[in-house]
Amino acid sequence: MTYVVKYSQWGGPSVLRVEQENARAPGAGEVLIRQEAIGVNFVDTMFRDGTFKAGLPAVAGVEGAGTVETVGPGVTRFAAGDRVAYFFAPGSYAEERVVSEDVLVKLPQDVSAETAASILTKGLTAWMAINAMAKPGEGDRVLVQGATGGVGNLLARWLRVRGITVIGTGSQRKLAGLEQAVDHAFAYETVALDEHIRTVAPNGVDIVYELVGATTFATTLGVIRDGGTIAVIGAASGGAAIDETVLSRHGIRLARGSTGQYVTKDNLQAAADEVFDAWRNGVFGTVSARKYPLSEAQRAHADILERRGDGLMVLVP
Repeated sequence: MTYVVKYSQWGGPSVLRVEQENARAPGAGEVLIRQEAIGVNFVDTMFRDGTFKAGLPAVAGVEGAGTVETVGPGVTRFAAGDRVAYFFAPGSYAEERVVSEDVLVKLPQDVSAETAASILTKGLTAWMAINAMAKPGEGDRVLVQGATGGVGNLLARWLRVRGITVIGTGSQRKLAGLEQAVDHAFAYETVALDEHIRTVAPNGVDIVYELVGATTFATTLGVIRDGGTIAVIGAASGGAAIDETVLSRHGIRLARGSTGQYVTKDNLQAAADEVFDAWRNGVFGTVSARKYPLSEAQRAHADILERRGDGLMVLVP
């Protein structure tokens, strides 16, 4: 028997329930993993509350890391005892689980399961943002809307080491922690925020990475230069109403998409290795996740809801 965290209806954190069930044997192309750390991501709350509709009942979560216990027929890349992680395979809030070998990456010896579960999904999203959605070059001025969040912070740090001027926004109460990640930090609450950003980028910013959505998109439109790029990665405050005719009039490119569209089984290991190299070289600063027992997944989701947990968070079985 294995413990899992499931929900049978959409709603707030209270719909999450700890249950026991039998972990099935892996089928063709699948492996059974004993999980050691499970990533907690904002997208988990969107599945739980029904923003993203999935079949019910469902095991929560999409990311985890651990050790292969057994492999199914036809598995060639992994064997029992291998240390592995994955960034998007729904059903991760569990002690044991079965996943396709196509979604797994091998963990280097110096990367713990906890580190992998803390940074893999967020790091791959940052990798996608830089290498696929928009490709900023040295000397560009880039705005990261939501740079105090998990993805935004890793993205801002990764941009900065590439010689890019990074402007980051976040809530006033979390702004102090942003100074190590960006060149210029501004609070969402700043009066005339557009004008403050334009003191750094008088002609407008070249790229905006939009992770917040409805509450920040007006500022995004106010500071993007003609011919610039807006990359919509997330919508923590809800989706923004975007008039694409306005963007077209100013030659502004709008990029959308999910990490899974850009990170495929063909480039997954290579992209993950770049994330681990960035971590190893100190690009992401000190990586320290807030840890919760698997049985306290409700509390982890409540902390996200109350903005007490915008950084790195993991569940420990």
